[in-house]
Amino acid sequence: MTGSDSGTCTLSFDRFDIELRTRRLSRDGAAVRIGARAFDILWLLAEAPGQVLEHRYLMERAWAGRVVGEANLRVQIAALRRALDTGGVERYILNVPGRGYLLTAPVVRR
Repeated sequence: MTGSDSGTCTLSFDRFDIELRTRRLSRDGAAVRIGARAFDILWLLAEAPGQVLEHRYLMERAWAGRVVGEANLRVQIAALRRALDTGGVERYILNVPGRGYLLTAPVVRR
């Protein structure tokens, strides 16, 4: 994944922190294990909370230079949803049929 961030940024929402420099997702300070592609997708969604990011855009950014199908994206989104599950009814990642995905939570950049 490419971007203009200096690598020291942390994006936070609800009980989660996403640290770009260390590529770490944590909930209440405890590490949450996710794969590299899932991390990239979550970072992209967190950079644009409340905005629908198209399937194609997410695939181009997370799999830079590789041709993959939408099934790959769906697998990573499902993994993210499992990782972000807090046992409640909150759904942080929503699918907008025919368009893409969006992160529903407000995000704070630190």
